[in-house]
Amino acid sequence: MDLKRIEHLLIVVESGSFSRAASVIGMAQPALGRQIQALEQECGVPLLYRHGRGVALTPEGERFVEGIRPILRQVQALSGSLQKERAQPRGDVIVGMTPTMLELFGLGLVQRVRRSYPDVKLNIVSGYSGYIHEWLVDGRLDIALLHDAQRSKHIAVDFLASAGLHLVSAPSAPAPGKRRQHHIDMAQLDGIALVLPTRRHGLRRTLESAAAQARIRLRVDYEMDTLELMKDLVLTGVAHTVLALPAIHRELRHGTLTARRLRRPAVETRVMVATAFNRAYTQAMRVVQAEITLAIAAAVEESPVALDIRLASAA
Repeated sequence: MDLKRIEHLLIVVESGSFSRAASVIGMAQPALGRQIQALEQECGVPLLYRHGRGVALTPEGERFVEGIRPILRQVQALSGSLQKERAQPRGDVIVGMTPTMLELFGLGLVQRVRRSYPDVKLNIVSGYSGYIHEWLVDGRLDIALLHDAQRSKHIAVDFLASAGLHLVSAPSAPAPGKRRQHHIDMAQLDGIALVLPTRRHGLRRTLESAAAQARIRLRVDYEMDTLELMKDLVLTGVAHTVLALPAIHRELRHGTLTARRLRRPAVETRVMVATAFNRAYTQAMRVVQAEITLAIAAAVEESPVALDIRLASAA
């Protein structure tokens, strides 16, 4: 049943005539008459009768209006509540992100959301892409930042940024190529000791695909799904790793680690914002996703070192 027709009926009743109601609504009187006639056909009974002074409700019309008014008030209240929520979103939003992204702009995201949307309670959890993907599909996350994820029957994805991958070494550790070079060929990774995340992480799969293109086999001496432990092992000089620069920006500033961009082929990881189809997409989630885009852009712009990140807005 068309709510607009019901509203028009009530205005006719309150106005006492079709002509006055048509003026209030801003509709031609014949068109208004057709609206009421269509409503009466839906109800199967006449709702109005005409008399010398205008129109009045029939007994059936009185029962109809008596029953419909509370429903209309509920609809109007719900509409007002939704409009208020749109203007001032509220609710819990759980975001999962990899340690690299957390390092880059996790704090900034929390501060932005708190400042702009005080009624949104943001919770950030960290893990590698494989785990985050599972948590998202299982309904434990609202929004996820994943590396090299693709749309599927379970999740929708939007490109957020791409980050170049670099060979990361301790300054004193033996390493292939010349230290002063800013790049290193994938082929030069052949045979060197590496510490890498497990294959659950999108970065590992991306790197192995590039190694196959370069016709080399990666020597993975250590598998770690903990970023800090990976960096600690590299600092000891027993192995190298491959990371995006945001994961080591503090170490680069202090000179405790060095980084060289991988090339031939050039290797990068694509960071995607993902949501699950089995979870309602709320207004609070919508504004948090928008703040994610703004937070990473601000972090890249404000970084004291170049991070080799290409944002979606610049794609």
